[in-house]
Amino acid sequence: MVFDDVKYREPERRCRPDRDRRWACLAYGLPGVIDLPIYLDRETADLIERHALRDTSVELGGILLGKECLDEKTGLPFVMVTRSLEAKHYENTQASFTYTHDSWEEITRERDRLHPDLDIVGWYHTHPDFGIFLSSHDQFIHRHFFAQPLQVAYVVDPIRQTRGFFQWRDGELEEVEGYYLYTDRADRIALTRLVNDLENFPNAEGGGGGLSPRLEAQLIAMLTRPVTHHATTVDRTQTAVLFSLIGSLVGMLVLAAGLVLYQMYQEVADQARTLKDLQESTGEIVSAQRLALDSLLDEASDGHPDKFTARYNHVVRERDEARKEAERAKTIDAALTDRSQKLEADNLKLTKEYASAKKTVAKYNEERKTSPDLLGRLAFLEDALKTKAQAITEKDAILETVKDAEKVEALIHSYHRTWYTAAAGWGLFLVTALGLFTLIGQPKSALRPSDESTNIDPPPHRIA
Repeated sequence: MVFDDVKYREPERRCRPDRDRRWACLAYGLPGVIDLPIYLDRETADLIERHALRDTSVELGGILLGKECLDEKTGLPFVMVTRSLEAKHYENTQASFTYTHDSWEEITRERDRLHPDLDIVGWYHTHPDFGIFLSSHDQFIHRHFFAQPLQVAYVVDPIRQTRGFFQWRDGELEEVEGYYLYTDRADRIALTRLVNDLENFPNAEGGGGGLSPRLEAQLIAMLTRPVTHHATTVDRTQTAVLFSLIGSLVGMLVLAAGLVLYQMYQEVADQARTLKDLQESTGEIVSAQRLALDSLLDEASDGHPDKFTARYNHVVRERDEARKEAERAKTIDAALTDRSQKLEADNLKLTKEYASAKKTVAKYNEERKTSPDLLGRLAFLEDALKTKAQAITEKDAILETVKDAEKVEALIHSYHRTWYTAAAGWGLFLVTALGLFTLIGQPKSALRPSDESTNIDPPPHRIA
């Protein structure tokens, strides 16, 4: 559900109705000192009560219109609820009430048409025979769609005849101890009758104002209740004769109408007797209450006002202490509940851990049984690892040698070059030495004078 076009106005400064002579105000319950002052118009309260009594089998609801205000003297906030609009398109069951988009659109149109100067100050719904509280669903609606600090929620139980407002306080929704109903000063008698009826106090006769909303709704439900018609039993011959004659048919209709009227008369007479008995019992209650009130007033006025005041203050203190004790018990119960849930979670966790530990122990026991075989296998693996380690060491040495192969090859080539050079040198030396030795060992030839050489005959041939 989406609420569209929601506009909020700033609170306006004005005089509180209980300080304004134009209005008459009466409290419902006992408004607390820290409660947000809430003023509900008499006619609006009457309309809400009638709406709640219209159907007590399911939850009903609507919107509260009015003004968020600040007291012009103290500057403290208060809320005035002056009108209400019923939700006509909604989803409800016996224990829930939900606004729909169509419902909100119609409420917006009705407010713009009828009350454009009023703001949405909250909402109301019924709890038939459930009591006054806000369920988690109700709190969801209020937190998401009525989250302004001064917006309120009004809950009515039409069966138990209880009702109450809820306000924002420190970020939480809390019920106020009481609120005010107000009306025009000229209608203060009708206001008194309404407040007495809401608090189940009897009204004196001749007070004016007509029936209360509860009695009026019950009378309307009684008068509109469907009546079972009992047909007159006649034999087949008479039935055939009656249905053949028009006059007989008219007579049956008149007879049926008379039976219906007689039954209604009996019901009205029973209600009259019930109302008379109720009037007598309420008269007795009024007399008893009046006697008790007179006794208290006499005691306060006969020179013992201090005793009466002390007794009243004592009762108030006892009530406050009882409320504090109830709140303390509620807090302790919540803490114990949280502690119990935490212990349950820890117990579940420990149970799981215990089961896992049992599995681990069983596994270790199985391994312990097979430990001798494991030790033998471990020794065999250690020997294999040592053998592999030696092989790896040898292979590493070979790898290191392979890495230095290039250097070795270069040295070999250098050695070969040096050896060839040395061999060539020694060969040259030997050849030179042989030549020298040959020259030294050769004999010298006798040289003749040149004149003699000319007379020598040349050899017969020459070897070239």
